[in-house]
Amino acid sequence: QCLGCPCAATVSGDRTPGDSLPGGWVYQPHAGGLSLSDLTRVELPFGGAYIFQERRSQGVSQVAAALQAAALEACPEEDARVLELGSGCGIVSIMLALQRPRWQIDALEIQPKLHQLAVDNASLCGVEVAFQLADLRDFQAERAYQLIISNPPWRKRGSGLPSPHPSREASRGELFCNMADVLACVKRNLAPDGAALLVYPASRERELAATAQNTLLDIISALAVTGHKEHTIYRFFHKGKPQ
Repeated sequence: QCLGCPCAATVSGDRTPGDSLPGGWVYQPHAGGLSLSDLTRVELPFGGAYIFQERRSQGVSQVAAALQAAALEACPEEDARVLELGSGCGIVSIMLALQRPRWQIDALEIQPKLHQLAVDNASLCGVEVAFQLADLRDFQAERAYQLIISNPPWRKRGSGLPSPHPSREASRGELFCNMADVLACVKRNLAPDGAALLVYPASRERELAATAQNTLLDIISALAVTGHKEHTIYRFFHKGKPQ
């Protein structure tokens, strides 16, 4: 599964117990966590780097590649504080850390198994990302962030067919947070001159604009995701910030 340039990633075959991994790193299942049989491998376009994703979680897609590319464009500085809301297996934050090693990246995930997988993936890739097991609904950082990114659950609770896999359903449906929760977290933690990039379906744009208005945020631009025309990356500033 190719995620497209410039940051293509390919989902490839499984690893089996006892495989030798680059750098001598060995995946160690944690108590109550995931085993190798639960995972598939995702190749990254950075010198042979790769990560693991859980089979039954929301799969890696072109949206991840598009979001990290938009983040690099939105924040060209070599030094920056960046926050990801809902990091999943960690692919977006890890790709950013590989390209911007001086960025200080914090990443929140509410699902324990995915949080631990992201921590292990960062170790596998040799990057520093502060993955935190946390709920964005009450997260308040000591210092604000220049850039906040998120591909949050996009399906309203009670709509569509639910997935039989809890992890995938939590990534797609608004079980743990809704749109207002995400925007409120952005408002609390975004620096006065910062920007936020959020992925939502174009079908929810009117609702997103109204929620942003209530949260005192402005939608500055919208970028369609190539290959995923139903998803759009929206860029936000604090209301009244000069463009």
